[in-house]
Amino acid sequence: MAIVVEVTLSGITKEQYDELRAKVGWLDEAPTGGLAHLTWFDGSTCHNVDAWESEAAFAAFAENRLGPGVAAVGITSEPVPTIHPAHEVFLPKALTIT
Repeated sequence: MAIVVEVTLSGITKEQYDELRAKVGWLDEAPTGGLAHLTWFDGSTCHNVDAWESEAAFAAFAENRLGPGVAAVGITSEPVPTIHPAHEVFLPKALTIT
């Protein structure tokens, strides 16, 4: 079942997030089961909303790419995910804006 995951990461800069995104490689190699990724900042809190094919796909990404990426770039705050069952995921076209 598809899920929507809200992830917050507090106390980081946009530059740190960009370094993390590059380390994790989402834009270079989309994670297995990753459907959509949106990010914005509210002060020093980074907010993300992702759509995933399943909770297992998100868990694998968190364990194998996100967690190690956070550690590798020296971010000390932990990502805080909130998982919701998706009612609908609609992706009309692939587009990257950074």
